[in-house]
Amino acid sequence: MMTTMMIKNVATYCTEVLTTSKCKELPFHNLIHTKEVVQNVKYLCAAMDIDDKDTEILIVAAWFHDTGFSKVYKGHEEESKRIATAYLRKQNANQDFIDKVCNCIEATKMPQCPTTALAELLCDADIFHISNAHFFYRKLLLRREWEVFCNNKVTDLEWHRLNLDFLQKHHFSTAYGKDTLEQGKQENISKVKQILNYFDT
Repeated sequence: MMTTMMIKNVATYCTEVLTTSKCKELPFHNLIHTKEVVQNVKYLCAAMDIDDKDTEILIVAAWFHDTGFSKVYKGHEEESKRIATAYLRKQNANQDFIDKVCNCIEATKMPQCPTTALAELLCDADIFHISNAHFFYRKLLLRREWEVFCNNKVTDLEWHRLNLDFLQKHHFSTAYGKDTLEQGKQENISKVKQILNYFDT
């Protein structure tokens, strides 16, 4: 079990990685997103009455989950796991703790396929924004990121269709996600459909 000081050290380390590497150039997968995911984890852990030990695992996993973008774009989860493992071993974290952190990080790969309750919670925290009004701002940033870093340029119509398809296919994993976040996601689905109504199809 990690201490509060250890979590602070993890936060400091990951903040440095995310602000001194190519991550700082990413419109979406940057420090702001990571901080949001950490806050979402804390919120969900409180709402779902997750114990301190598991909360610590999830907070650490949230901090590390996108650090791999500092090395590669595609397949960044593997790099994130390597970065987390190397750091946590230096901090004398036990292997079980490291394995659980890495399992959570692995699960955030799209399409999300969590295999544990902890991984389910991190996945919902990572995609939390699709359940609220931030979705429309965040997807603008993601579109720009894909254009610049993936050379993936699409028309407005194609983009809105992609978003509708993603929202309709995605399923929250936790009970809280299914009961509460799903409602906001359905509202965003309705809004994207309204946007698509303005296009001649």
